[in-house]
Amino acid sequence: MNTARKNLLFIVLLIVTAVSSSFSAPLFTKTKPLTIQMPVADGKYAFVVDGKKQVVEISNETGKLQIPAEPCVIRYTAEDGVTNLTVFIEQETSRSFLLPAVQANESEVEAEWEAVILGNPVRAGKVMTQITGPMNSNPTIEIYDLQGRSLVKKQVAKNQATESYTLDVPQLSTGILLVKVSCDNFSQTLKVLHTN
Repeated sequence: MNTARKNLLFIVLLIVTAVSSSFSAPLFTKTKPLTIQMPVADGKYAFVVDGKKQVVEISNETGKLQIPAEPCVIRYTAEDGVTNLTVFIEQETSRSFLLPAVQANESEVEAEWEAVILGNPVRAGKVMTQITGPMNSNPTIEIYDLQGRSLVKKQVAKNQATESYTLDVPQLSTGILLVKVSCDNFSQTLKVLHTN
């Protein structure tokens, strides 16, 4: 099963769980049968998961799904195509409900980090860096010349999966510069040509 199909299946399960929260089921059943009616004309549903709006598009069809009686976990990729989210579904006797997403484990976090320079060469002392990685982190961006002298060092607040930052370097520091982005167990050094 390809990744896009898996993600769609996870999203459909999330929708079913959200819809089923208003249904009741007999006490001693192992699964809760549910018929899904897609009443939205354009097939787009909006959910808020861990404070982030997720828009899901589903074709206008009817389907059936068995919801497990025990708690389960849904993992899926957010609308941005980058952010991995985890939703816990805790079952009660008459309804299910969603708990907030949790932070990914350390091996997943390391795999998500990436830094790129936007525009190379750069001019007028403006170095723009785009950082992709875990949200709510504080990476450090440091710019060096080839002699190893630190020209600029700044810790930035990263609240989105991908964010861009602009740092000012001295106008006289032309030539090749090294841009080091680091946070926790991640470190990446990039080369950039600075011209006036």
